[in-house]
Amino acid sequence: MLRGESLFSELETDWKELVGCSATATPFQTYEWMSTWWRHFGTLKEPRAIAIYEGDDLVGLYPTVRSRGAWRTLRPMGMGPSDYLHPLTRTGYEAAVNRAVTEHLRELKDVDLIDLHQIRDDWACVGPSLGGVRVEQATCLVLDLPNTYDAYLATLGKSLRYDVKRLDKTLFKDGKACIEPVLPGETQTGFDYLFELHKARWKKRHLPGAFMASSMRFHREWAELAQKQGWLWLSILRLQDCPIGAIYAMNLGSTTYYYQAGFDPDQGAVSPGTLLVASTIRRSIDEGMQKFDFLRGDEGYKRRWKPQREHKNFRTISPGEGALGRLGSKWNAMGFKVECRIRARLEGRGLV
Repeated sequence: MLRGESLFSELETDWKELVGCSATATPFQTYEWMSTWWRHFGTLKEPRAIAIYEGDDLVGLYPTVRSRGAWRTLRPMGMGPSDYLHPLTRTGYEAAVNRAVTEHLRELKDVDLIDLHQIRDDWACVGPSLGGVRVEQATCLVLDLPNTYDAYLATLGKSLRYDVKRLDKTLFKDGKACIEPVLPGETQTGFDYLFELHKARWKKRHLPGAFMASSMRFHREWAELAQKQGWLWLSILRLQDCPIGAIYAMNLGSTTYYYQAGFDPDQGAVSPGTLLVASTIRRSIDEGMQKFDFLRGDEGYKRRWKPQREHKNFRTISPGEGALGRLGSKWNAMGFKVECRIRARLEGRGLV
């Protein structure tokens, strides 16, 4: 296990190479995402990384952080804004990496609590053998994309198909409306629109939305790095040259990841959210993507897009030896129940 902030410089080259050799890598496992997360959310935490090698080749990596408080807790690096936090592994080494990660975690002596978040179901074997409480944390809906956009449209319900076809109707043909990808050099302006429109949408419900000040700074920095790599898909919907909607998506490998959106709640008649999702799905198909991942949240509007599969994410809370670990486990399990009630209030609302 590597410890301390120097692990980022020590692992950078191998980490980036490993992402390109992993069939299960997502943007949340990349060096760029994790190192940015550390700069914004790493205060009072010790970075640690379980690195598994075969010879000189890095075949598995699980970045974590240890925090000190009432009890010493080990959690995945990236916790909070990340939708998937399973280990990063070279294709074909999944079972070996799982065994190595589990063994390292089991042998830790300087933590009172191991609290693993957002472990995807195809990695759900990480954690349970450590004992403790294992709970379902999130559902992520996944759409398998066909070869053509027309073939995809044929799978949709009549009402959604009608709304989606507005992309090819008069409003867009006459140039009164357009959806434009944000280009390099325009990223920060694009995020200004996203954050304001997202805030306006949630303010209408008397709720704060997903972006706090610290997370906005994080996403702005990450987006610049992602833009350079070609991973950022940020698009703006304009009506009469006025921004009324924005969608924040990413891509890695053959998958598009839909992260967040925002739109003017007074423009519901235009269905800005629906048009932005449809446009991003069409772009994904046109560029040869194979999957469209809606990420966390089993909201009804996502089901309307006919995703065929879903991932279940799990959280495992495992106490170490002693009273502190047991107390920490109970406290975090109670906190998770509160979090679930809050999330239930926020989810289930549709895009229009």
